[in-house]
Amino acid sequence: MAKKGGSDDVISGGNETWNVAQGYVNLKILRPIFFLDQLETIAEFGTEEMDQDNYLNNSQINKRRMEALQRFASTLQQLIGNVKFAIKKEKRKDLVHCEERIAYAKKFIKNIAKDSENTITHENDLYINEDLFMRVFRILQEVKNEVNDPINASGLIFRESGEIDLDKIMKDIVEGG
Repeated sequence: MAKKGGSDDVISGGNETWNVAQGYVNLKILRPIFFLDQLETIAEFGTEEMDQDNYLNNSQINKRRMEALQRFASTLQQLIGNVKFAIKKEKRKDLVHCEERIAYAKKFIKNIAKDSENTITHENDLYINEDLFMRVFRILQEVKNEVNDPINASGLIFRESGEIDLDKIMKDIVEGG
């Protein structure tokens, strides 16, 4: 909508596009980035908080670690899909490299854990090949760190100019937008 007034016409509604873009960035980019940190912690330790593991047995912790690892890989892929269209041309090859590394790591995830029945208690226990787990986990951690550069270089994390209120950004992410 334009206000009539000669050569000083003012366009209103310019903030509507920004509001949609800001919502998209918060939900589709910043929220998954925040979630990746949580998944990374759970994949490594089985829980997000230090005392939570006192209530879980090894098999339960291993199941949580495996699910977090799978979600870690999936969320990384999702994040890349959410930003790919907005990445500057010179940084797109970096995202392709990240996608290739995620696909490589995902090939091994199914071979990391093994279910076996405890012959005494007849309960199922999940055992993790820690060496393979850590190799896959490290690849995904590296991708998580690398993917920030092309996203930020395209102005999708921090604005290319202006002041940044990190506390407000984190509050918005935690509150879901």
